[in-house]
Amino acid sequence: MNDTNISMTHETVSNRLVIRIQGNLDVHNSHKIEPELMTLVKSATSAIVYDLEEVPFISSAGLRVLVTSLRMSQEHGHEISICSLKPAVAKVFDIIGMQQLFKIHSDLKSALQ
Repeated sequence: MNDTNISMTHETVSNRLVIRIQGNLDVHNSHKIEPELMTLVKSATSAIVYDLEEVPFISSAGLRVLVTSLRMSQEHGHEISICSLKPAVAKVFDIIGMQQLFKIHSDLKSALQ
């Protein structure tokens, strides 16, 4: 995959910081959002939800960013959950056991409950 477009938005919904990532979360892109993502995680005042509905592909570089942010959020006393995984991304998560680290939800609505 060589799509180098990636973006990230965030908002507070139901007292949770919802971070939406759009684009491939891979070696070509993860470094582009990592600094802002870590800043958001450090400054979070509540639980965090990563909405990955628009992430069609994730590599080990993207997984590293997610796990690093999880460690940081745990240091600040906040949990991170993930929702809306595309089938290819869900398969990667299943293979490496990411559900042991993160709460995984089928959609944003269930993640906010």
